[in-house]
Amino acid sequence: MKNILQFTSIIGAVLALTFSSCHKPDYKSSNVIPVSVPTVTPTNTVTGTGPSTDKTKLNELFGGLKTMSQTFTVSAGTYQTVTGNNGTRLNFYPNSFKNASGTVITSGSVVITMKEIKTVGQMIANRATTTSGGKLLTSGGEVYITASQSGTEVYANKYGIGFQQSAPSAQRMALFYGNTSNADSITTWTVADTTLGGTLSTSTTTDTSIVDSFGVITYYHQFDSCTNFHWINCDYFYGSSSPLTDVSVVVPDTSFNQSNTEVFVVFPSITAATHMTQYSASTHTFDLSSGFHVPVGMTIEIAVVTNKGGNWYYYEQTGITTTSGISLTASMSVQSLSYILAHISAL
Repeated sequence: MKNILQFTSIIGAVLALTFSSCHKPDYKSSNVIPVSVPTVTPTNTVTGTGPSTDKTKLNELFGGLKTMSQTFTVSAGTYQTVTGNNGTRLNFYPNSFKNASGTVITSGSVVITMKEIKTVGQMIANRATTTSGGKLLTSGGEVYITASQSGTEVYANKYGIGFQQSAPSAQRMALFYGNTSNADSITTWTVADTTLGGTLSTSTTTDTSIVDSFGVITYYHQFDSCTNFHWINCDYFYGSSSPLTDVSVVVPDTSFNQSNTEVFVVFPSITAATHMTQYSASTHTFDLSSGFHVPVGMTIEIAVVTNKGGNWYYYEQTGITTTSGISLTASMSVQSLSYILAHISAL
C-alpha cells in the first residue's frame, strides 16, 4: 500500500517508477457490513453559517494530484492484449469497440489511454475512493480508460480486463462502474449489471495466473466481459459485526471548508478509503456521509488536504483505533507538495 500520489505531471513522471502492486486481502464473504438506512439529508449538506462551499471546484483544484495516463494503440477487429505498467491486462476481441450509434468497429487503429489506481494513496489523489451505496468496498484495483479513433471517442462493446493481484484468493470480486457526475466530482460506484451482455463470467470467481518465461507466477482477477470504459473497479463489499460509529474531524477555522478541503479516511488493512462529505460551518467540523458509519475498534488513518490562497496545507494521523463518537482535531500546517507527496505515499 505504500505507493505514491502524483501532484504534478513532472513529479508524477518521476514517481511512476516507484509504484508497486496492489494487495488484495483474503477476507471472508460473510463479512457483510451493517449500515443504517440513509436519511433524505443531501450528501453534501452544510449546516450553520460561513463561507461559500462550492465543491464543484475541487476536481479542478486538486487536478495536479491525479495519476498520469498510459497510452496504447490497438487495431480494431482483432484479438489483442495490452498490459499496463502496474499489471492491469486488457484483452480486446474483434467486437470490442463500437461507435456512438452502437455499430461495432472492425478496422482501424484505436488509441487507449489508461490510469491504473492500485493503492489507497492513488485513490485519494484521483478522488476515486471506495464506497458504493453507503457501503465500504475492498478494492483489488481501479482503472480509468478512454478509447478514441481519429480523435473521436469510441465505446466499449465487450472486452476482458484482469486486475493483477499479489496472491491468489477465492474471494469473489465484482466489477463496479464509476462516474463523477455528482456535485463534488468524487467518483461514485455502482456494481455492474450482470444481466446486460454477461458482464460477469462464472469463470471469474477465483484468480487466474500466468507463468512468464522466467517461471514467475502472476495472479489476476479476470473479468471476461466488461462492457464499459471510463472508471472500472474490482471490489467486494466489506463488512463487520462490530457496532458502528461516525468519525468527526475538526479543522482550525471556517477558512478550511468544503470549497478547498478534502478529508479522507483510510482503511489500510483492506485497501479502501472514503471521504467526508458533511461539513458544519458553525463548528468547522467534517463528518462521514449520512447513513455511513465505520466499525468500532477498526484501525484507520486520516489525511486532510487543503489548497487555499496559493498554498497547500496538510495534516495526517495514523494508527487510530475507532471508538464510539470519535472526534479528531486536524492541526493544519503549510507544506510543500513534495512533503505532502511523501507523507501520503506512506499511508
